[in-house]
Amino acid sequence: MTVKTKAPRRVNHDEHEQHEHTHDLQEIHEDVPPDFYDTSVKSNLIQRYWHGRRFKEVARLATKVDGRLLDVGCDGGTLTEKVAARARPERVVGVDISAKSLAYTITRRPQFDLAVGDAEELPFRDATFAAIFCSEVMEHLVSPEKMLSEVRRCLTPTGYAVVMVPAETPLFKFLWFFWTKFGKGKVWDHAHVQDFGGKSLDRIVKSAGFRVLQDKRFLGGMVRALKIAPASPVLSQIPVPAGRSESYLP
Repeated sequence: MTVKTKAPRRVNHDEHEQHEHTHDLQEIHEDVPPDFYDTSVKSNLIQRYWHGRRFKEVARLATKVDGRLLDVGCDGGTLTEKVAARARPERVVGVDISAKSLAYTITRRPQFDLAVGDAEELPFRDATFAAIFCSEVMEHLVSPEKMLSEVRRCLTPTGYAVVMVPAETPLFKFLWFFWTKFGKGKVWDHAHVQDFGGKSLDRIVKSAGFRVLQDKRFLGGMVRALKIAPASPVLSQIPVPAGRSESYLP
């Protein structure tokens, strides 16, 4: 397992707040059993339908790639496995904030390369991956636009990315409230800090330098998935932030 490290450096107020949020998010994820999705699709009919549909729709957006595939926020690797089967990449890499989830993944899916890391500071060199997937991660981030910039940086000029978020429709908000207050989803209470209703997702995708290839809504319009690609074939020149140590695949 590859572990991202950071060199000591002074942080400003915004960085301190970001660090605090990352810590809070990590605590939330540590409360979620690493086999949450593997178990849910087997033991609960509603979750089997919900997650099964999500996995199927995202996997349909995966196309064959010549190169490496990255799953940002891979958790236990359930979805990673499905998109990898469709994309058939040379190597599959998963990155997640939770070391506990990755420890579970390596026992169930030892063929994957795994890294503990922050979605907003991906520990990889520029243009490392031909395809990058990010399923229901952006709603948990303070700066999802920063994550998309990192995805753009790590993606090859001819590669593609797939992002999936809840569409925050009234029906979704109604179901989410009851799911997180009274159901098994209590572990996810307060985990959503972004609302991707309206055109907010479109705006940050465009500002990060992407164009939309496919736009899918499913589960009654409650979930949205975009397949995106660099707006131009020119390799992004976003520099690695000062003071950050990279770990990457040779």
